[in-house]
Amino acid sequence: AMANGRRAIFYVRFTFRNRTLTNNIELRPATLIDVNELAEMSHRTILKKYPSVIGREKVEGYVASGLVPQYYQANFANCVIAQHQSQIVGVCATKNNCVDLMMVTLDHHRTGIGSLLLRDAEERLVKTYENLSLECFRDNIQAFNFYIKHGWSVKRHILDKENDIAMVELVK
Repeated sequence: AMANGRRAIFYVRFTFRNRTLTNNIELRPATLIDVNELAEMSHRTILKKYPSVIGREKVEGYVASGLVPQYYQANFANCVIAQHQSQIVGVCATKNNCVDLMMVTLDHHRTGIGSLLLRDAEERLVKTYENLSLECFRDNIQAFNFYIKHGWSVKRHILDKENDIAMVELVK
């Protein structure tokens, strides 16, 4: 969807707050300038979504650790951002043959933005790699079902021993 770092605009029809709208979603490469906004968007999403998945204590510790802005600082060059009306509403990061991070703001879940980001990542990765991989929290049923719906399959169940969190590795 993006060639030579150019922006791509997609027109997505989706339901937003019980209204069906046609909105343009722009996918573009992240820049260093985006790091703070990406970290803020991620913190909001993580604090709301993940206590039920990995527990409040782990979530609060992770957010307080400073690892989120550090991740974006180190990896922004591998991130593609989804924007809606100049607001960041999603991000997808890749590393080697992996979808390393995928996040869409809760207000924009089930709008097609995640599908756009994932398809874009897959299209970029298959140019270089035959086998693609990603990991997701075992107990994040919504994310797990999203990946299965998009043709990913379970390779193995793993335990993140450092954080004591059950994960699933998926492949395509």
